Amino acid sequence: MADLKTHICAMATREDDQVKVANLARQWPDKPVTNNDMPGFHPWCSHHISVLDTTPSKRDHYASLFLSSNPSEQDTTVFEEVLKNLPEPIPLSSVISSVRTNLTAFPNALLGEVGIDRSFKIPYIPYPFEGVKKLSPFTVPTDHQLALLEAQIALAIEFRRSVSMHSVKAQQVTLDLLKKLKEKYKEDFGRINIDLHS
Repeated sequence: MADLKTHICAMATREDDQVKVANLARQWPDKPVTNNDMPGFHPWCSHHISVLDTTPSKRDHYASLFLSSNPSEQDTTVFEEVLKNLPEPIPLSSVISSVRTNLTAFPNALLGEVGIDRSFKIPYIPYPFEGVKKLSPFTVPTDHQLALLEAQIALAIEFRRSVSMHSVKAQQVTLDLLKKLKEKYKEDFGRINIDLHS
């Protein structure tokens, strides 16, 4: 690493990555990685986060995301299998606190990787997994992903940090969000850059 001549962009995607990315930046303070530490929560982990004021039970949280009000027997069976491997939900306030702490600790840090992914399916066994990845039929509702994304982008605007934003099968949703943020934050929104990718 000491002889590395290239820039490294270490992006966090989930809760345990936040510490890893921050530690990497601390371990190599004179390397470009310090300028590219990127705390954030990826949409593939958005279902782990509760956006409600009071965090519900694990079962209620995931049921509200994955099951309709009248689920089929098959969906209920799959839900029970998936549920046993999912973590307890994390309150959004804890996520925002973690990202805020890292943006404060690393003045050149960017925000990422965050975003919206409307094609992602919840795996039966969460990452890290071994062997073939088996996917459930469940996706994370767009409104849920947007609540997390908007809260994180609000921090990027507050700290004037650029954003690495993942957007898959969400073109119109992304355009609508960017218009909404521009109207809400006005000139402050124009002080950050958003690197949009799939």
